[in-house]
Amino acid sequence: MAKKKKKSTVGIFFSFFLKAIVIILGLVILAMGAYLVKYTLTEEDKASEQELDDNVLVDVDDDIFFASDTDVDEEADEDALFDNDEGADDIKADEKIVVLNATETSGLASAWRDKLKEAGYENIEIGNYFGNKLDTTRIVVMEEGKGETLKALVPNATLETGEASSIECDANVDGAKAFIIVGKSDDIVSQ
Repeated sequence: MAKKKKKSTVGIFFSFFLKAIVIILGLVILAMGAYLVKYTLTEEDKASEQELDDNVLVDVDDDIFFASDTDVDEEADEDALFDNDEGADDIKADEKIVVLNATETSGLASAWRDKLKEAGYENIEIGNYFGNKLDTTRIVVMEEGKGETLKALVPNATLETGEASSIECDANVDGAKAFIIVGKSDDIVSQ
């Protein structure tokens, strides 16, 4: 008859230790899988919200113009933006606009440059504002009565007339017709 081997204390300990490690690793893998699913669903929600935000171009005279990748007629959008009765004497598509970041959010001026280009503006310089950080965006135009179309694009902003020399920044301001000094109220990067 064969003798049964007694398991030593050390053998029992390692047996339970290995089983515990396998169970813990299984739980870690399960938790990471759940996190990945949650992260993926959150990113899809953010992408769909961004897609909705990207479709809205301009709110002028209570009419909203929409654009999608398939049905954008750039000339029609530009005509609607620059040739309406109110904006006929406004900042033209080829006139220089300087967009300045007055927040701590990196890339904010670039994001607004892209948004202005989508709206038909062609000559946009970006940089950083050297004054105080702003909560509310300021639009500063060089000529009285201009800037209403820009104000429609940045509805949280204040509109004022000023001089380029009074705006402290690191951008080339020569020939600028308007400045958009972006504050926290229009932080489209962090939203």
